[in-house]
Amino acid sequence: MVMEIKIKTRYISKEFFINFLFAVGITVFIFSLDAVFQIIEVLVKGTFYPVIVLFIFFLTLFSSFLYIIPLSFLYASSSLFSRLAIDRETLIFFSSGINPYRLMTILLIFAFVGSLLLFLFNFFLLPEISYKRREMIYRLQFKNPLSLLQEKNTTTDIPGITIYIEEIKPSYKMKNISITYKEMEKTHFLKAERGRANYDPATNQMIFNLQDGFLIIYDSVQTISKLDFANYRFVIPLPHNFGIHGTIKPKVSEMYIAELLSSNGIREKIEIQKRIVFSIIPIVFVLIGTSLGIRLQQESRLLHIGIGGGIAMLFLQLVVFGEVLSYKTEISLFVWLPVVILFIVWSFLK
Repeated sequence: MVMEIKIKTRYISKEFFINFLFAVGITVFIFSLDAVFQIIEVLVKGTFYPVIVLFIFFLTLFSSFLYIIPLSFLYASSSLFSRLAIDRETLIFFSSGINPYRLMTILLIFAFVGSLLLFLFNFFLLPEISYKRREMIYRLQFKNPLSLLQEKNTTTDIPGITIYIEEIKPSYKMKNISITYKEMEKTHFLKAERGRANYDPATNQMIFNLQDGFLIIYDSVQTISKLDFANYRFVIPLPHNFGIHGTIKPKVSEMYIAELLSSNGIREKIEIQKRIVFSIIPIVFVLIGTSLGIRLQQESRLLHIGIGGGIAMLFLQLVVFGEVLSYKTEISLFVWLPVVILFIVWSFLK
């Protein structure tokens, strides 16, 4: 019987890794779409720099391994044990007086190794990756000052000028443009139905070619003059190196462990607990996936991917809820709420 368990362990290990690699491939593809959409947004708003864009893509994808690895453990364990249940292999072990959950031991060892790697990743690699990615996107967007113009948002980044645009196309054709600025102690208000913006890097100027509008000049007391126009060219000289403000400040999620430990703030305490929770979640997902697979007895990969996604969404929502409770009570241990709840769910499933 011991020999049979050893054979089964080798068989389960092989089948688990096949399912695991399949899950990694699927989740990498899904998360790569998010990276692609982020790259498209950068390209639309900024200037095309192939090498930088490629780096942003891989950094975005690599940072997603925080979610990819746990999801792959969940799918692989549920899919494997579901097939074992369908083939009645778990029933044979029950009939032989052997708890089939003994076969889960090897998966827990794999999950422990995965959790250890995730711990190192979450505390030492991910903060650097997240910060570098955000810094590169920030700098890439500001290569073209037109990226400051946002649809249905008021732009105040240019000193002394306020710009509001209702609609902007990727070519920077615009509708319903409002520009307010001061000149010679007087306030100027430009309003146009249509227009187009350009940036001239040679002169470091933002140029607006406006159509069908008016210009009002007034002081604090009364309107001084009004000019209606069919076409109007408005030029904004930009400050030297405009938009480049040195290095950006790291967020709490981008801090190294030493920085987090040196601070006594609740945000830093919550961040430490959250990184630990995300590190150990593969072990929890293996427990749930194994029990769920035995109960489901379904071979459909799509079903297991869907259920895994649903459990992952529940986990993330519980993480958010735990964070809220931690901030409200200033007790960082509430971040462990999703782990506790998932353990309770597992106790009912097994």
